[in-house]
Amino acid sequence: MRGDVFDGRGFLKSAISGKESDAKSKTKNIDFDVDVKLGAVAGFNGEALRSVDAKVSRRGGIIKNFSFNGKVGRDATPVAADLRRAQRQGRDVIVLETDDAGAFLRFTDTNSKVVGGQLALAMEPPTVEPTAKEGMINIRNFAVKGVPELERAAAGGPVGTPSGVSFSALQAGFIRQSGQLTIRDGVVKGPSIGGTIEGSIDYLGNTVRMSGTFIPMYGLNNMFGQLPVLGLFLGGGSNEGLFGVTYEVVGTPNQPVLRVNPISAVLPGVLRKIMDFNTGKPANSVEFPPNN
Repeated sequence: MRGDVFDGRGFLKSAISGKESDAKSKTKNIDFDVDVKLGAVAGFNGEALRSVDAKVSRRGGIIKNFSFNGKVGRDATPVAADLRRAQRQGRDVIVLETDDAGAFLRFTDTNSKVVGGQLALAMEPPTVEPTAKEGMINIRNFAVKGVPELERAAAGGPVGTPSGVSFSALQAGFIRQSGQLTIRDGVVKGPSIGGTIEGSIDYLGNTVRMSGTFIPMYGLNNMFGQLPVLGLFLGGGSNEGLFGVTYEVVGTPNQPVLRVNPISAVLPGVLRKIMDFNTGKPANSVEFPPNN
């Protein structure tokens, strides 16, 4: 396949959500080799991947080889992905990396508020069987702009910081199946605020439902959560602090609405857990195998 421009938005939604293909499709079990070179692949929010070079091979319904290279963002930051073997779990995963996480997340329509950051994404490759596919996302050294509620929680006062809110790390597991992306065990850490997040995005129903805890002054506040046993009651868990507010995000992916539970701000640890908006927490996750 060769071309100048390809509209990849439909493919992106299907790939991210894990939406199942037609069970009666005659191509479902066909072996194939794909070699793609495109000048640009148009995504969401005005972003595009340029100089795309991708190769995929499938045998017996299983991806045997995969490689991808391209450039994203106005600085033409490289994006690279390949198929690696996770030795500890005995399965193959696709690992994608780029130093412009914000541009890539806008391209995939995952989040339009993230700026910069180093992204590492590991996920199980698609198969012909309609089973859940697990993954893990790590982002380092990024900022979130244009979210007044988050800026207020980080500053503890008026909104309006032009540089947004800075974070040093984010990690979350996810599951893709039947048009739904489920986020679990999400943790974000920064000098002024941290937080936890889990929930789901239903691409078929065009709805989002996330929940978690905002933790102002994350580094100092989180020390209570790191204490064994006592920290469970004072801090609520190793990724939470003594003081925080629970929240949920509902609505559509394009227009999410943030709701904060102010009562939880005065409740420590386990009591705040009870006040949390519960969305469930699946277990297990993929690992990041080393580059061969």
